[in-house]
Amino acid sequence: MAIDRLTEAYRCGQLYAALAALERLCGGTHHPLDDPAKRRQVSTEPRKHLAPHLWKATRSLVDATNQGRGKAAAVVFRQLPDLLPLRRELPGEIRVPLRRELPGEIRDAAERARFQEGVTAQEAAIGKALAEL
Repeated sequence: MAIDRLTEAYRCGQLYAALAALERLCGGTHHPLDDPAKRRQVSTEPRKHLAPHLWKATRSLVDATNQGRGKAAAVVFRQLPDLLPLRRELPGEIRVPLRRELPGEIRDAAERARFQEGVTAQEAAIGKALAEL
């Protein structure tokens, strides 16, 4: 089954938005994912630039909890597994069931546009979820 690259890009955008929100919830003044240059980097090489933030997500949850923003951080943190792009096997690959994996590159302009749509949609979803707390 072919990989839906537009859906992968959209999911990467959603994941980016959730990780950026989690980063902001843990406080401080330095939020690397809020930098427009970082967003451009992530939109072209998600695995390289999102993976370190994904690894730090648990630490962000703990930091936010210690600062009294645990409920909000938990709402965002629980979204992460569902936002990981879904990859299907490529022709010639050993048959592997559906798996979650960040794509290495997003070079096509339409894919990058879908990335931005994913960011926008997830920011709205997070805003709505946090408003319901």
